[in-house]
Amino acid sequence: MMKILKHHHYMNHIPLYVTGFIVTVLLAGCVSLGTPVPTLPLSPGAPTVATILGSLAENEAALRSFRAAGTIMVQIPEVEATQISRESSLLYQAPNRLNIIGRRYGTRGIELTYVDDAFVLEFPTKKEYCYREREESFETLSSAEIVREMFQPEHWAELSERVVRMTSFDATTQTAELELWTGGRRPWRKRVIHVQGAPWVLLENTLFNQEGAVIAKTTKAAYHEQEGIRYPTEIESTFPGEGAWMRFLMRRVDINLEVETSVFDLQQRVKTLKRSDFAQVDIFAGEGPSIEELNAGPK
Repeated sequence: MMKILKHHHYMNHIPLYVTGFIVTVLLAGCVSLGTPVPTLPLSPGAPTVATILGSLAENEAALRSFRAAGTIMVQIPEVEATQISRESSLLYQAPNRLNIIGRRYGTRGIELTYVDDAFVLEFPTKKEYCYREREESFETLSSAEIVREMFQPEHWAELSERVVRMTSFDATTQTAELELWTGGRRPWRKRVIHVQGAPWVLLENTLFNQEGAVIAKTTKAAYHEQEGIRYPTEIESTFPGEGAWMRFLMRRVDINLEVETSVFDLQQRVKTLKRSDFAQVDIFAGEGPSIEELNAGPK
């Protein structure tokens, strides 16, 4: 996917906090499920893997959605300066729905809506949009997988203990490191997570390729709690192979709100845009407004 974007100079045509969602990383490696992964000796008092996974799964099941205002920062090699949007809003509905609105001086400059592997990217000030009904021919992660990597990398309740082992535990800080192998439609790959408890929360999630190189890393911090549900207000993701980095600083977070179905009805959104005389553009062919145009705002 990244090769496709570079060939069409796509990176210079949309705000970089959006490109952060479609940078891709190479997936490789495999592991057999023939036997459980071997356990390692740990210090007395270490929790069991089942206890940690159960705690993560319980919290995951309880957090159905959240809305937040905040700041999004993105860096990629194609542009020297860090792109910062301090007036962003983010709506996430588990497990694979995401809506981001970027504003500049109070004006909605861009809106991005993901549902599974489909998305609509709107440029309101330019009256243009890009729509994809299904995922592109990515070499690496799909758009939905990238969203999951940042917000919900695994379905903890569905993980088998046969592919997870605890590699370290610190009784003083109540932190543990778990190593696991995860699969699906892609080849099996290795993931290492750092958690803290109890109750347990995810602090760091790192994905490796078959050579042991980091290809995706997300850290989560500044956890808050509402109604017994824990959520981070700082999320930082790095994709070393692409030289890409992004950070979310969230405030005024509302959890488990009722989400209007129209927000994630992509076909209806496209119909509304057409009725409003928005022109469809193909960002994969280099079409769409430049960063300079979007930063300039409406005329």
